[in-house]
This record gives sequence, structure tokens and C-alpha cells, in this order.
Amino acid sequence: MTTQDSFDSVRFEVSKELTKDFTLDQLRAELQPYARRYLDGEPGCFVLTGLQHLDLAQSQAFALAASSALGDLLPQDSAGTLLREVRDRGMKLGEGATGRYSDSRTGGNLHTDSPHRPGSVPDYFTLTCIHQAAVGGDLVLVRLPGLLERLGEHAGVLETLRRPVHFDTRDDTPGAPRTTLRPVLEARHGKDHVHYLREYIEIGHRRPGIAPLTDAQVRAFDLLDGLLDSPELWSRGRLREGEMIFIDNRWTLHGRVEFQDLQGDHQRLMLRTWIGAVHPQLAGSLTS
Repeated sequence: MTTQDSFDSVRFEVSKELTKDFTLDQLRAELQPYARRYLDGEPGCFVLTGLQHLDLAQSQAFALAASSALGDLLPQDSAGTLLREVRDRGMKLGEGATGRYSDSRTGGNLHTDSPHRPGSVPDYFTLTCIHQAAVGGDLVLVRLPGLLERLGEHAGVLETLRRPVHFDTRDDTPGAPRTTLRPVLEARHGKDHVHYLREYIEIGHRRPGIAPLTDAQVRAFDLLDGLLDSPELWSRGRLREGEMIFIDNRWTLHGRVEFQDLQGDHQRLMLRTWIGAVHPQLAGSLTS
């Protein structure tokens, strides 16, 4: 497993003046060229540095504003939360109706954000590092084009992944839908987009009245998971405190290395936003 930080080539420092005194137009001018080059192209991410002087409230304000510069902020729960703290809340993936990957310190389980939510899926998401874990917590990214090449070597797998599956919505509110129907691979703008979080698919297909997964679907997911576990396809990097990463959620699956926190207040804390791209130049086809 490589220890080289894959984010070094896509780190860009923003001026101290811009982080504290900015307009939305200034942020758009600064960030949209990075989005066109590095989100809609390779490697599917870029990192802003130079935020370490901001306190928590200032970091929150900057994360929201910088995200708004690339599109519409999308709510992350039924309460309409636009900025969510990603930290260990002692949960396990799939545990109860509220168990989320983002509430745990679990590693692996590469996925895309929000495949289980009815309605719009984020085009991009961001993480702002307030505190990093004492050990672990490195981010792992896998781009869809490399996966498609490998998956296409197996007869019928791509076709199987293009059939809709039931993602459990993790919402037991009375009257709320229990699952949302969405394919793992979905053609949009002439390109495949990916939606994946296997455990939510498996929970969804255990719901009463939902047909179980077919043998072909299980084989396709097993093959996909095997590829996602292959370090040769990974881009791996570690956010430093005071850095903000932007990640393409349409063609990038992501996860992290399991982490351990120290006792006390200084525990791993990321701020997450979800973004729906509204600018034509940002929502178009993938350029490699």
C-alpha cells in the first residue's frame, strides 16, 4: 500500500485576505477553473490550503460560501442541514435507522454520497478539516473510468449494474419512503454516473415487499467491491488541518482508512457540504 499523498499535485493555497473578506463572485472566479480542470477531469478532486487561521465559525462560513460558488447547496437530512459535522459518534454502518458511515471511524466501504436519498444526488461534495485523527483517517478515492474498464471485462456485469436497485433511505419517519430506486450506473449527459453504497442496497432489499437481490446482482457487487479494495486503483491522501477538499461525486467513489482519536476534545472533525452543479460548464461531460 502506497503512503504517497495523492493530493500533493492538486493543493492550491488561497490568500488569507480572500478567506476572511470575500464576495461570492470572487470565490467563483477563484474556484471554477479548479472545478473545470480537476473535478470534471482527473483526478476528480482538488484541495484548498491556507485556512488554518480560521476559527470554527469562520471555517463554517467559508465552507458554505466556497461550496455555493460551484452550485446549489443541497440539504443533508430531513431537517435541511447544509453543513454537517463528520465525526465519530460511535455508530456502525447500517446500525439502526440513524447509523451512517460518517458517524463512525470505520474504514473501507468505498461509496458515493447520498445514493439513498430521494431526489437530487450531489454532483460534488466537500470536506473541511478542522481536526485530523491521531492515527489513520486518510481519504481513498477511486475514479469510475478505471472501474468501467475492469468491469467491462466480465460479461453482463455492466448491464446488471445499470438495472435499478432499492437503496434503503435510512428514514423511518411515518409516511417517508423506505427505499429509493436508483441504478448503480446511470447514463447522464452521455456518460455513466455511479451511485453506490452496498450496505444500503442490501438493507433496502431486505425490506418487506422488496424482491431480494439476484445472484447476478450479488456477483456484480462482489466484483465491484473487489476492485474497490484494490490499492492499485486508489488515490490516497490525508487532509491537514485547515484544508478543504472538493470531490466529484458523479465519477468518484470514496472512503477512508479507519482512524483512532486521542482522548479529549481534539478529535477528528470534518465539515461536509453537498453541491448540485448548476453551471453548464461544470455539469457537462467528463474530460480526461
